[in-house]
Amino acid sequence: MRRLFSVCGFVLGTWLSAAASTPPDYFTAALSHLSNDAPRGWAYNLTTQRDADFSTERYDPSRPPGGEWTLLMRNGREPTAEERKNYQRYKASNASPTARATFEKGDIDVTSVELVREDAERAQFVARFRADISAPLLQHVFLLLTIDKLSPRVESYELRLARPFSPALGVRMHELLVTMKLTPPTADRPALPSEMVSRFRGRLFFFVSMNENLQVTYSDFEPVRPFR
Repeated sequence: MRRLFSVCGFVLGTWLSAAASTPPDYFTAALSHLSNDAPRGWAYNLTTQRDADFSTERYDPSRPPGGEWTLLMRNGREPTAEERKNYQRYKASNASPTARATFEKGDIDVTSVELVREDAERAQFVARFRADISAPLLQHVFLLLTIDKLSPRVESYELRLARPFSPALGVRMHELLVTMKLTPPTADRPALPSEMVSRFRGRLFFFVSMNENLQVTYSDFEPVRPFR
């Protein structure tokens, strides 16, 4: 993540010191519909840009198991036969979608939720994650949720590293920011993920810098009948 602005320090301080309160009804309703990934039964394109490298792939759950993912473009061109082969091999050993969320809504500690700011249409809340979940990173980040009060729905959320963290021996995370934007639901489709952006800064064994900027864009959603 970018270095914490002073306002984030204020938000975090407020979150740590304020007494827990019951979230308003519109927050509870919005959270109940939160989904961090495309819902089951939808095909879509996923364009991933990692620094100067980018690719477009399509996920189609109506295809047989092992063939749901197809590489469409690689750096603005048709992928080569070798690239397609390597891609299929990679997908066969990595079943998770490219941009799978790092948390589920049930991981949020609703007793920690605090209102940061609001107006007539939107509100922003800060929250922590439950201490009993088996995801060490989530104990070192805080969550900012932007709520459309009129829908109600989650418009976007941010995961921010609260303090430096060592997830493994010799690895030190200094900055992490993950932002997800969600489209509003319509008459013929639910709220869907729109764009995920992440920024990571860290060090390996104190002297090797680790830097990654990742942007994932969802597009071309289509309802399909999942393969049975």
